[in-house]
This record gives sequence, structure tokens and C-alpha cells, in this order.
Amino acid sequence: MRHLATGLLATGLVMAAASPAMADGQATLEAQSDQGNVTMNVRWAGENLLRMDFPDQSQTGFMLLRDGKGYLVSQVQGQTMVMDMAKLKGMAENMGGGEIETLAGQQASQVDALEATGDSESIAGLEGDVYRLQWTDKNGTAHDDELVLSDDPQVLELMSAFHDYQRSMTGESDPIATTLEERGLGMLRFGDRFRLAELNDASPAPEIFELPEDAKTFEDMMRSAISE
Repeated sequence: MRHLATGLLATGLVMAAASPAMADGQATLEAQSDQGNVTMNVRWAGENLLRMDFPDQSQTGFMLLRDGKGYLVSQVQGQTMVMDMAKLKGMAENMGGGEIETLAGQQASQVDALEATGDSESIAGLEGDVYRLQWTDKNGTAHDDELVLSDDPQVLELMSAFHDYQRSMTGESDPIATTLEERGLGMLRFGDRFRLAELNDASPAPEIFELPEDAKTFEDMMRSAISE
């Protein structure tokens, strides 16, 4: 469970940026983390609904953002379980092992510089500008990454949805996201960590953002296990 928790947290934090306006859309993302390569199908609606599915890892379940809270919905021993992602983070921290501390330390503490290189790159049919990003993580380690950024409105919507999810897990904004928000830019690529593969403005079916009615919480399953 600890490795599942940290892996999902890493996936959820792999990219984030923000924009004040939101509509509907769907996207396919390709991401890399210490847990390996991940393909994500992302659907969002309005300002506070986001769902992430993992077609190559169906056993993982899906992530959901609604009402300002992030959830993981998965199957555990044949039972649908809903976990609050903020509580999942706390559980993983309590389990120890240093994985969460390592992950947290790799998150951005500050942006030192963001400069356009003058080059451009086409990703998912969208033309973006190449930037050099210099930033420092919470461990004090300096990083130098290449980003491809765009001011396309739908890219900004997607990044805004991810930033909302990131905040629901960590309780704080991301400095890189804030910098991009101030410049009105969203990400098409972040080094080799993240790349947008597909993007469209189709509206998802409203029911996909509902939490399962018959699901148990992690606390329910723990109480049930203790009572047996």
C-alpha cells in the first residue's frame, strides 16, 4: 500500500500550472516518474471537476477531483474503495520509509529563472515556444529543465485542473505553476517528465465525476478488518 500511495502521489504531482477560466475537455498525457512511465486519460468539466484514468494500470483505479477534494477510487479485495488523497498522503507519511519525504523534497521551492530560447516545437498538433526553466527544490537542489509552453486556452484549462488537484493533495500552490499563471502560459512538455499527447474540447459525461455510492472508505475497511 505504501508504494501505491507514493506512486499515485508522484503521478498527481508530475505537472501543474494554473488559469482562472475553465471549460470542458479531454486529454491524453504521457508522464515519467520514479515509478515508471504512465499514460493518463484526463477529463475535466467546469472549474472543479477532474478525472484521471490510467489505461495501462487499470488495477490502480482512477483519481477524481470534486468539491475541492482529491480522491482515489480503486478495487481492493473485490470492494470499491474511496480514499481521500490528503489522508492517503498522511497515511503514507505515517508508514515511514522515507518515500514521501523524498517525494516532497523533490517538489519546487522557488523558480529562479524562466527564459524563452527563441526555438519552437510542435506537440499534439499545437505550436509551443521552448523555454529554459531554472528552479530549486525543497531539498535545496538546483534544476535546469527545458519546457515547451503555450498560451492556448485549452492547455491553460488542463493545467489549471491539474494545479487544483495538486493543491488538494499538498495544501499549497506550486511555484512553477504560479510563475506560469502570471505569464498566461501552460505546459505542452516538461523535459522528459511530461508530454501532452492528445487534446480536444469534447465535454465528458457528467456521471463520470460521481463517487460510487456503494464504496467504502479506507477507514471503513480498516475497522472491518480489525473486527474480524
